[in-house]
Amino acid sequence: MNKEEIINQNAGLIYDIAKKFYGYPKEDLFQAGVLGLLKAYKQYDESFNAKFTSFAYNYIYGEMYLLVNNRPLKINKDILKLYKLIEQTRLSLTQNSGIVPSYDDVANFLEIDKGKIYEAVMAGQSIMSLDSEENVCLYDTIKSEEKVSVDDKILIDESLEMLSEDERNIIKSRYFEDLTQCEVARKLSMTQVMVSRYEKKGLDKMQRFLTL
Repeated sequence: MNKEEIINQNAGLIYDIAKKFYGYPKEDLFQAGVLGLLKAYKQYDESFNAKFTSFAYNYIYGEMYLLVNNRPLKINKDILKLYKLIEQTRLSLTQNSGIVPSYDDVANFLEIDKGKIYEAVMAGQSIMSLDSEENVCLYDTIKSEEKVSVDDKILIDESLEMLSEDERNIIKSRYFEDLTQCEVARKLSMTQVMVSRYEKKGLDKMQRFLTL
């Protein structure tokens, strides 16, 4: 299946999970859920003896959790140690029951806060933290689009489609038209602060999409 088919078939699951989070824009939660869904699809194997929707739940929830908490993951020894324990526990529980447990099940079994479990899982799966240094590479890639390969150009175009209309318009204005934030603000009738905020959110989403 292509990405659009995967998303369409699982949109209901993403929306159901998004309902667990209150006071956060549903559009942003959905986009975060899509990132988790695609990550799950890439990792899924039918030999896991688990439905894809059950397998994907943890990835989708994890992406939304990170979005809502609005903090990057710092991979340190303690987090990696916890991630190793989580995976060892999942393997042990799978061998004993023949069913792959959810991360909620692991959290309950280990008696560890679910938030900490998801943070460790996301870190262990090498989801890049969204700091400015990492985004520099993305800035350069967008600005030099004419120099990148056809495959990379397709990925950039696909990542743009993951953005909201405001984010997409700002990214295109900033990096394809080479406008300053002030010029974009005048063009789109926004404040410069809004442009800056939407630009960062858009670039963060593109960065995460491109690391799937």
